[in-house]
Amino acid sequence: MTAGTLPAAHQFGLIFDETAWPLLYVRFPSKPLSEEGFEYFITRYTDVVERRIPFATILDSRGLSTAITAQQRKRLTEWFEVTGPLAGEHHFGIAVLMSNAIIRGALKAVTWVAPIPVPISPYGSIADAAPWIRAIFTEQRISITPAMEDLLNNRV
Repeated sequence: MTAGTLPAAHQFGLIFDETAWPLLYVRFPSKPLSEEGFEYFITRYTDVVERRIPFATILDSRGLSTAITAQQRKRLTEWFEVTGPLAGEHHFGIAVLMSNAIIRGALKAVTWVAPIPVPISPYGSIADAAPWIRAIFTEQRISITPAMEDLLNNRV
C-alpha cells in the first residue's frame, strides 16, 4: 500500500476502496441507503475531493434494486452546486456501473440535459469501463499502476 492509500472502508454497506488510488472504487449495497447512509456517502466523497489530488472513480451500483430517493437526488444536486467546481478541477472521471441497460441510457440522457462538472460514463461491468478509465488516466498523464490494473482486470 502506498502513502495516502487506505484499505476498503465499510460503512452502511458502502465500500470505499482506495487500494488502487488514484482510482477510487465505491460500491453501493444491494439495499437502499438510509438518509444517514447517503449523508455518509456524500461526506466521504467530499473528503476525497477536498484532498485536491487528481483521481477517477468506479461507482459500482450494480447491486442496487431501486434508485436513490427523491430526497437523496436533491441532496446530490445540492452537493454538485457546492462541491462541483472543486470536483471538476480534481475529479476527472466517474465510471458508473449499472446492471440495467435502460437505466444506463437514462443516465447518459440526464447528463446531456443537466451536465455535471465531472465526466461520467455508464457501463455494465468493470471490463466494459476499463478502456475508458485507461483513456482518461492517459489524458491526465497519470500512469496506470499495478494496483489499478489489478482492479481493472480482476473484478467483474
